[in-house]
Amino acid sequence: MAEETSSFRDRFRGIPKSIGFIWTFEFMERFSYYGNQAVLTLFLLESLSFDDDTTTAIFHAFKFATYFTPILGAILADSWQGKYRSIIGLSIVYCLGHVMFTMSGLIGRTPYPIPGGIAQAKAPVAMIGLALLSVGIGGRKPCVSSFGGDQFKEGQAKQLGVFFSLFYLAINIGAFLSQLITPVLRNDVQCFGHDCFALAFGVPLVVMTLGTVLFVLGTYSYKKRPAAGNLLVLVTKAMVNAIKNRCNRSKGESRDHWMDYCDTNIYSPRLVGDIKLVLHVMIMFLPLPIYWTLFSQQGSRWTLQAYRMDGDAGALGTIQPDQIQSLNPLLIIILIPIFQGAIYPLLEKCRILRSPLQRMCTGMALSSVAYIITGLIQLKIQSYVPVLPAEGTAGLRVVNMAPGCSLTPVFMPPIDGLTTEFKSPIPYMDQTLLKDIPVGQHTMDFSCSSGPVQNLTAYPVDLESQKIYTVIVADKNAQLSAPQPYTTRGKKPEKSDPMMRLIYLSDPSNLTPDRMVNVKIQSHDVSDQHHMFYNVTENAATEYVVKGPGTFQVEVQYHVNGSLQTIDVSQTYLAKNGGVYTIVVFGSTQLNLTTFADVEPNRLNILWQVPQYFVITVGEVLFSITGLEFSYSQAPKSMKAVMQAAWLLTIAFGNLITVVVAKSRLIQDQAVEFFMFAVLMAVMTAIFIVMSHFYKYNVIPPDEEDGDEMTKYRTEPKETAKLME
Repeated sequence: MAEETSSFRDRFRGIPKSIGFIWTFEFMERFSYYGNQAVLTLFLLESLSFDDDTTTAIFHAFKFATYFTPILGAILADSWQGKYRSIIGLSIVYCLGHVMFTMSGLIGRTPYPIPGGIAQAKAPVAMIGLALLSVGIGGRKPCVSSFGGDQFKEGQAKQLGVFFSLFYLAINIGAFLSQLITPVLRNDVQCFGHDCFALAFGVPLVVMTLGTVLFVLGTYSYKKRPAAGNLLVLVTKAMVNAIKNRCNRSKGESRDHWMDYCDTNIYSPRLVGDIKLVLHVMIMFLPLPIYWTLFSQQGSRWTLQAYRMDGDAGALGTIQPDQIQSLNPLLIIILIPIFQGAIYPLLEKCRILRSPLQRMCTGMALSSVAYIITGLIQLKIQSYVPVLPAEGTAGLRVVNMAPGCSLTPVFMPPIDGLTTEFKSPIPYMDQTLLKDIPVGQHTMDFSCSSGPVQNLTAYPVDLESQKIYTVIVADKNAQLSAPQPYTTRGKKPEKSDPMMRLIYLSDPSNLTPDRMVNVKIQSHDVSDQHHMFYNVTENAATEYVVKGPGTFQVEVQYHVNGSLQTIDVSQTYLAKNGGVYTIVVFGSTQLNLTTFADVEPNRLNILWQVPQYFVITVGEVLFSITGLEFSYSQAPKSMKAVMQAAWLLTIAFGNLITVVVAKSRLIQDQAVEFFMFAVLMAVMTAIFIVMSHFYKYNVIPPDEEDGDEMTKYRTEPKETAKLME
């Protein structure tokens, strides 16, 4: 035990002090990045009013840029500015992007008048912010990890391994915390009566700024290597040279590999050989972008799916739709030690999934399974979406507000072609809906199977195509009565927040002779000071308005002899995401309140997404981490940076595929799209399995592993050194 403890301590002994600055900087940057990304989808949807497909396309265009610009960042660092100066410069660009996004979150949200030109600039300001963020995020990505590696001396392989393990841990802790916190800042804090996107973007700005300052404070403890030329540029030039020579080859000339046409008087034969080894591995990367197409949609399509689910998690409180994605980094933190300490050793004993390619195949298959689960959940969500009446028909809802009456509604005379009837009798304070009623003018009779009230006969209704109407039947002086039918919304809100309207059935003269009555509807949450204020008349319905979910209370205001009087209606009502509500205030001096759901709120609980997150995260452990191990082990040491660039490009192009699918809008049904991705991933998995079967592992000579990354390509011939400058 003492030896094991000593060995554990030895791994940390000798780690440079500068690593503390770099590790903390990476943690704060990842908090900043994932915090911004967590609320980005809902910001595009709610604040900028883009539709689902455009929101998805912009989100993944941003992701594409963040995984494509690392190539530019590597060239900048290695060929011009050096890693340290590149990190500082790109971090400043990063912070400027956050500033632009925070500004866009404020535009149009303040109570102060804003010139029209500035208000219209909200979306362009946000897009400029995204562009700056993508350059800053992606450009610094390849610099920080390699800059951390530069701090170690020869012979510190164990300490270097500890650094990269902690580095990966910093990424996931930062991602988990930010995806947990920023959605709360967006939703639970009100900025001028609205969701506080400015705060949700502002906190990552502050964290990134502090991280950059902290990184600068460690300046004098860093080892800084000057820019020494970029290997990626050299490899590209060599490949272009080989392609040109192959196109201009003599008739009948043939060589074993197209890279053999590269001019060895300009480029080192060792360089050509290493490029051939890398290309052998990169062929295996061809099916991989589809995996990233599926994986990266956690922040877009999966968030939009959660947006239309019920976030009530019982004892866990309310889970925001942009908060559920924090499951992924949390599960990563939990699963990696389990896989390394238990599952992989067990698989080794069972002699299954032993090779990196086998594990990658399994991870790809699991992502397909995750999307099957996602598609099934989407089908369930869609089954709850109300269907409007067919063309040429209408819907009629009858609400019974007559105390002591069991209400029976009928059409008199009966309507030709109407095959169904109202479900009756309707209990007090209940309702029933009948659809597919032929349009036109009809009359109805309402009767009570119990109670002393007189029936209501010859009640006229004029129905228009594909509309839904509501008739509220009440008892007025022992006589059934009903105002004219109210046109009623029959479909879900465009966004997630509930919609509501008010109907005031009481006679205002019961309260005040001037009949001027106002109704104030305000959230029961005292921190939400934003309210709705109506000047009401008897039996009139207000327009539907959008309000955040929560419990609401109603206050009636009126004047008597110039003095303001208020009545707090004792009942409160709950409005949930996805619901459309009609609030009815009724009574005389004793006012009461009742609420009817014109459209039911989101019904499927957000916790149903947990299985798909678990499956895709297990797949990530098997695919992503193992894939990095595979690509590194199969590349010569000098080419590992090139291999990392190729790996990042698979992620970039995976996001680009999502952009194309979203903007083409070829698939209108979201469930069908999820199943399409599942099938596509299954096909790519099958292709990858076949490719893996025929793949021959590269054998890297020992001298390759010990060689310097750059100097061996400079020693032979001299022309290569000039190309590296």
